Amino acid sequence: MHINKIFLYIFSLSLLLFSCIKDDESEAVINYVNVNDQVPSFAVEDTAGNTFNSKHFLDKQSLLVFFGTYCSDCQKVLPVVEEVWKELKDDPKFLLVTISREESAETVSRYWKDNRFTMPFYLDPKRSAFELFANNTIPRIYIIGPDTKVVWMSVESLDLSAKELIQKIKGLK
Repeated sequence: MHINKIFLYIFSLSLLLFSCIKDDESEAVINYVNVNDQVPSFAVEDTAGNTFNSKHFLDKQSLLVFFGTYCSDCQKVLPVVEEVWKELKDDPKFLLVTISREESAETVSRYWKDNRFTMPFYLDPKRSAFELFANNTIPRIYIIGPDTKVVWMSVESLDLSAKELIQKIKGLK
């Protein structure tokens, strides 16, 4: 009987550690922004205090990613996004906006350094930008057209390679 309690405890703990996709299992996922919707107005800051405003999406082919460094699915997605960044960063019509949800600048900066990421990131410490898009669930990946409308989105995972994602983004021309 004692072994069963230990097993149950370890199993429960592992679920907590490995289930970062959905914030609250009892709460259904609600997408407030879907394909063909206009991106809501929001602003976030980077670690230097520079502000990104959603108006910057206008006339760009954009990739917007909400993530958490603690999320195992986000940890799988971020290297793909970094590959996209390396390929498209010099394109003046491309814009990458990665937004960390509810994390400190120190935590994200350390994660970026440990993973040798060069892509920019912004902070959303109180979920104010995130909550305009959905009630829960990360990672969230949006491709936004030059008219600031969402043309494609993925929630919880990314089933595309960097090359395939780049093709989707370039297809907006």
